[in-house]
This record gives sequence, structure tokens and C-alpha cells, in this order.
Amino acid sequence: MNKIKGSVFFSVFVAMLGLMLLAPITPSLIRELGLKEIYSGILISSGSVMMAVMAPVWGNISDAKGRKPVILIGFIGMCISTLLLTAVFYAGLQHWLSGGLLLSLMIGARSLVGFFIPAILSSSQAYIGDVTEGKNRGSGMAIISAANGLGLVLGPAVAGIFTIIGLLWPLYFGITMAAVACVVTLLLMPATKPALRGGGVKVSPFQPGLRLYLLAALVTMIGLVTVQVVGGFYLQDQLGLPSDRLAGVVSFGLMFTGLAMLISQVVQSKWLKWGPRAMILLGSLILVASMLLFLFAIQLPFFYLAFLVFGLGAGLMMTGFMAGASLSVSHEQQGGVAGMVAAMQGISAIIAPIASTTLYQVNRYSPMVMIAVLTALLGLVMLARSRKRLGYHEADPMEGREIQAGSGGIK
Repeated sequence: MNKIKGSVFFSVFVAMLGLMLLAPITPSLIRELGLKEIYSGILISSGSVMMAVMAPVWGNISDAKGRKPVILIGFIGMCISTLLLTAVFYAGLQHWLSGGLLLSLMIGARSLVGFFIPAILSSSQAYIGDVTEGKNRGSGMAIISAANGLGLVLGPAVAGIFTIIGLLWPLYFGITMAAVACVVTLLLMPATKPALRGGGVKVSPFQPGLRLYLLAALVTMIGLVTVQVVGGFYLQDQLGLPSDRLAGVVSFGLMFTGLAMLISQVVQSKWLKWGPRAMILLGSLILVASMLLFLFAIQLPFFYLAFLVFGLGAGLMMTGFMAGASLSVSHEQQGGVAGMVAAMQGISAIIAPIASTTLYQVNRYSPMVMIAVLTALLGLVMLARSRKRLGYHEADPMEGREIQAGSGGIK
């Protein structure tokens, strides 16, 4: 089991790291290539759209073909597509390509990256769903959540370090890490039999027991992306930071978030072992508290505390929605539901940057208020549903009990 958890953690971490390495260098690359700033958003969005579309597809393929083959395909595709994207950028910087052709090739290569990365994310989550049951599912999903959080936070930091050598060096590093992860997966990850027997049953995002966890996934990821997108602007405007200090301050803040997400996973997997609803309820309360800290803090140490509290809440919520979604379907549907959860990441990466920056132009506090309101509403809905279930004696979320309801899986 330790070999499985270790290889799955490394796979998800490398996938998220590779995904996040591009974001910090895109604005600089766009300007070096002489393109308009709007193309930076188009480039990032193209990969996010492809992720949202392909994540459920790869999840279903992993149900039919097995988890390990799909993860290997994902890393091979990630290697090749990132290499193609790097080659296109290099050709543009050398003035071998320009104009519409350059932009089209950039979007095409970036879309390919978004095409293959969900194969790793959805299949890895489904793998954990295959090898864990009941209360252990939350502990298993904590591994996925921790790897996600670590990749989300370290990606921009690693990119910043490698840009000291050169603008394309973060991508060279991403290609190398994908190749290493492919070898690690091939050698260390045990193979599993396909989950489907016969035609299988497709997962609907609207089926009872699942839709609320997908909503929780969307809200949590919108919060994470929003803090990443507008956090730097907010700190600079609130504290009057000079531009040359801003990157370091934001990097420290995001590292506190990543550290807190890791801490929350350790606490959940080793000691709490709560059910999905309890994790989401507690996480939503902590996350709202972090937004209040962001809104009322006036000194840098309190902003760092806000980043830390935000990571604790987001970490619990991420583990909660992953475990809850996995428990809400049958064994044969683990790949499909993991794909839908991964698709929420892609959708949030489309919605959050546009919504948060638009709101920020209206009022600098609006994005943080948006996160607080969305999270509070989610918590209230989850609490109402939990009380309703308790009234019918179906589940006790505070004790982590989930009861199988029919042959469709655990509800």
C-alpha cells in the first residue's frame, strides 16, 4: 500500500507542478514575443478548457483499460506536448515564427498539455478509490489533496527560481520531471485490472449523492485560483508594497498555504479520519475565517496568517469533496467520477481568473467577499443536507459513517 500511495502522490504532484510552471512565465513570454496581453489569458484558458473536456473522458478510459496504462499515456503525452510548446516558444523568441502562425501553434501545443494532464489526475484519484474503502477513503484522498496543493504552490515558486537561468528553463524542468515520473510509474506503480465488467454504468454529474460534492469541488477550486490570481494585487494595494518586493511576499504567502494544506492532510489521515461532509463543513468554516482575515488584516504577518488559515480550510475541503465523490459511486465508476472532479479544476481555471479580476476592478475587496459568500452558502447547504440525512438515519457526517444505498454504490 505504501508503494501505491507514494507513486500516486508523486504522479499527481508532478502533473500539477507541470501545469503550474507555465502560469508565472506566460506574461513575460507574451511580451518577449511581441504579442498582446490578452493572448496570455487565451493561452492559459485553452489548456483549462481542454482539461475540463478531457478529464471525464480519461476517467472513463481508465475504468475500461486500467489506471496504470492511462497514467503512463498521460506522462508520455505531457512530455511530448510540453516539448512541443517549448519548441514553439523558442522558435518565436528566435524570430523563426511570428504573428498568427506563432499564436496558433502556441494555442495548439498548450491545448495538448491540457489534453494529457487530466489522464494522470483522474486515473490517480480513481486508483486511490480502488484500493480504499469507507473511512480509509478520506485518508487516501488526503494524499491526492496534498499532492495537488503542493504542486499548485510549488509550481510558481519553482518557475521563479528557474527563470533566473532563462525564461524557458521552467519548461525544461517540467519535461524532465514528467519523464522521471513516467519511469517511476512504470517501475513502482502496481498494475490493476480494469474496473469495468461488460458495458459498465456511466456517471451523471446530477445523480443524487454526487452533485453536492462536485459543487464543493468547484467552489474550493475557484477559491484557490482566485487567491493565486488576485492575491498579489491585493497585497500590493493593501500594504503599498513596491513591485520588486511583491513576488517574494506572495511566494511566501502561497508557501504558507501549501504548508497548511499538507498539515491538514496529515491531521486528517492520521488522527481525525472524519467523513466527507464533516471535512467540508469544518473546512468551509475555516476558509470563511481566512477571508475575514484577508479583509481586515492591516499588517503583513496577519496576511501570512490568512494564507495559512486559508490552506487549512482548502485542504480539508479538497479531501472532503474527493472522498465524498468517490464514496458516492460504485467501484466500476471510480474513473468516471474522478474525471468529473478533475474537470472541476479545469472549469474553475476558466471561471475564476475572469470573475476575480473583473470584480477586483470594481472593488479590491470583492473577490475575497465572493469566496466567503460562496463557501458559506456551500457550508449551509451541506449542513442542511446532513441534518436531513440524519433525520432519515442514513448517515452521521460527524462520525464519518456512510451507508451503502442500493447497488449503485455508497451514498
